[in-house]
Amino acid sequence: MASISKQPNGRRSIQFMAGDGKRRTIRLGKASQKIAESVKRRVEELNIAQITDQTIDRDTARWLTQIDDALAERLAKVGLIPKRESARLAEFVDGYIANRGDVKPATIIVYGHTRRCLVEYFGEDKPLREITPGDADNWRQWLIDHEKLSSNTVRRRCGIAKQFFRSAERQKLIHSNAFADLVCAVQANTSRYYFLSRKDAQKIFDACPDGRYKTRTCDP
Repeated sequence: MASISKQPNGRRSIQFMAGDGKRRTIRLGKASQKIAESVKRRVEELNIAQITDQTIDRDTARWLTQIDDALAERLAKVGLIPKRESARLAEFVDGYIANRGDVKPATIIVYGHTRRCLVEYFGEDKPLREITPGDADNWRQWLIDHEKLSSNTVRRRCGIAKQFFRSAERQKLIHSNAFADLVCAVQANTSRYYFLSRKDAQKIFDACPDGRYKTRTCDP
């Protein structure tokens, strides 16, 4: 059985007797009693599974995929779970691109441009979990200042980066998508638009070979 210890400053910790007979402590920091009770129950289940060499139940396995890295590290330090490995940027993105056999070759090239920008800025071995929303903001600005990309190209690459990290999030490799809030909607270039009046349009149609073009006008 595990127990909850509360310090005067509101911090809580969980203590339990491990299979080797030694008492282990997991410090939760400032946490409510409800949260501490929930973690305590999971710690007991994990400890029993360790002692009896049994597989943890499905509910506990799902819980482990949802906890943040800090708690996962504390559980790993006391031997309840293996150390959580973080996927590396280049390896993950390369794997994502390789698995996208459903997209056109031109799209793969576009993916490659975004991959290059991510790796050049963060480095090949950057753990995905260490990339924060602030890092994503800085990367976007780097695309503007360093790469000298147009506004729409920046938006496209932000959208693809968001797509990469959404896949990582769905695979539970990261807790949240650092690129989720980046603006990625491409804006139409209205500077090249030209309004053609009905009169001018009729002149064009009148100049076309008979029978080759059909038109239909719609009154407003």
